[in-house]
Amino acid sequence: MRRALAAGLAIAALASATAVAAPPLRIVSVKVVKAGTRTAAPQPLTRGARYAYRVDYRVGGRTEVRVARTGTFLSPYGDILAQIEPPSALADPGRLFASGPLRVAASDSPGEYVLRYSVTASNRTGSTTRDAVLRVRYR
Repeated sequence: MRRALAAGLAIAALASATAVAAPPLRIVSVKVVKAGTRTAAPQPLTRGARYAYRVDYRVGGRTEVRVARTGTFLSPYGDILAQIEPPSALADPGRLFASGPLRVAASDSPGEYVLRYSVTASNRTGSTTRDAVLRVRYR
C-alpha cells in the first residue's frame, strides 16, 4: 500500500514538473527557395535573382504560446544586409514556418552569405530559444 502511494506521488510530482516546463521548440529546416514557390534552390545561387528563405519549426505543448523570430543576413565581409524582426505573435502548438526575401544585387560580391535565424517560444512558465545558421553561396 505504501509503495503504491509513493509511486502515485512520484508520478504526480513528475507530471507537475513537466506541466511548468518551457514550451518545447525545434527548428526542423532552414533552406533557400525560389521566390514565390516552395521549390528548393540549388547552390550556388545567382546574384540578382529572386530567392527567399524558409524556416520550418515545431512548437510543442498544449497551450497557446508567443512566438518571436529574429534574423540577420550577412555579406561575405560580415556586413549586415538585412535585419529580420517581425512582430511577435500568438500561435497554437504544431508545425509552423516563416519566410522572407533574400536580396543580393547583381553588383554585390560573389561568395558565402550567412543567414542567422532565431525562434523563441514563450508562455507563462518560461521560454525556449533555438538558433539556426544557413550558409548560402552566390556566384
